[in-house]
Amino acid sequence: MSKKLIYNAHIITMNASLEIIPNGCILIENGKIKNICSGQLKDPDAELIDAQGMFVMPGFINTHTHIPMTMLRGYADDLPLHTWLTEHIFPAEARFVTPENVRIATRLALIEMIKSGTVCFNDMYFFEDVIAEEAKKAGIRGVLGESLIDFHTPSLNTVEEGLALSKALICKWQGDSLIHPSVCAHAPYTCCRKTLQQAKQLADQSNTILQIHIAETRKEVDDITAQTGMPPAEYLHSIGLLDRNVIAAHGVWLNPQETELFASTQTSIAHCPKSNLKLASGIADTYSYLQAGITVSIGTDGTASNNTLDMTEEMRFAALLPKVKHDDPEAVNARTALQMATINGAKALGLEQITGSLEKGKSADLIFIHADSSNMLPVYDEYSAIVYAMNSKNIRSSMVNGEWLMRNRELCHLDKNETLEAIKQLASTIKH
Repeated sequence: MSKKLIYNAHIITMNASLEIIPNGCILIENGKIKNICSGQLKDPDAELIDAQGMFVMPGFINTHTHIPMTMLRGYADDLPLHTWLTEHIFPAEARFVTPENVRIATRLALIEMIKSGTVCFNDMYFFEDVIAEEAKKAGIRGVLGESLIDFHTPSLNTVEEGLALSKALICKWQGDSLIHPSVCAHAPYTCCRKTLQQAKQLADQSNTILQIHIAETRKEVDDITAQTGMPPAEYLHSIGLLDRNVIAAHGVWLNPQETELFASTQTSIAHCPKSNLKLASGIADTYSYLQAGITVSIGTDGTASNNTLDMTEEMRFAALLPKVKHDDPEAVNARTALQMATINGAKALGLEQITGSLEKGKSADLIFIHADSSNMLPVYDEYSAIVYAMNSKNIRSSMVNGEWLMRNRELCHLDKNETLEAIKQLASTIKH
């Protein structure tokens, strides 16, 4: 049915005025929100959806991840980033990251993300066209880019091949209703100046975003400073890589001058609190970044370093950590954390005209939260209930472009049992 009418909903819009509409209605037509208001709407041609006892809000936007790394969940835990990456993850990826295995691991990741309320994810990995195909089938929105690195990877032998793969991904998917191609330069410690600038040039020419890791660890800062005479963000700015179409993952160790460079260039940050904690990379000063005017969103990172893709957990950590870092319980309040997980994510990905809030004309990318559950009642403040009390099982249903991803906790386009059996078989191969 091309029309849907949600009624009896407690609507958390996440629009510019953070409007909340009790007992509200949302009329969806051809995937977009045609009307949203309090009271009752009528349309005899619409599918009726009773949202009594539910919060209806924009779904979560995971702005940094590597979703096929579900195949390596728990593979090399409790190690520092450099050791984890160079001695364990890169060698394992060289052996096991194939198109077929990426397809299986992607399906597992999509199940986990949909079950925990994600409606849009931003991915940087290998064989991204396979990931795009699976995301399209699942009905979820994805921003996807092939990871460019200055050495052999599972999907490319040279940077030139990587740029060609990136161009092919853009040509194939640009303009799609769900898949938004991007360009990815892995990091300043794995990409030379030429690679970084070629990636940025391609992103600019293609009108896409550029993804990159920046200032994740002290070691990265020390190494880049020793090589270039500048810390990572200052170095990237000097070669033209900080810009409004750039989203930088982590940004844990930005100094005040680099923070100002991010703000003045409108470069966004994808904050990954749990991954940064698990790898002992540090705690990003997101409160100061937000105060400076930087668009800060939330990402899970990959499950090899998190180990989940659950944005409800990530959002809670994003709200709690700044309070400790600043010894201030008012730093990054619940409203701000929910903005980071929704509309800020859309802005960081250049999708704020499409998704991230519930407003007329935007895509119906939304989730239904069972607010009348024992772990959420009583609700004195909707934002606090969502950020501090909710868990992923409170999320009952979701849709993207007005089409169901999950309804009453049942997946609509993915075979969970088949996927679980496939990932078990793959894991047994990796283990041995």
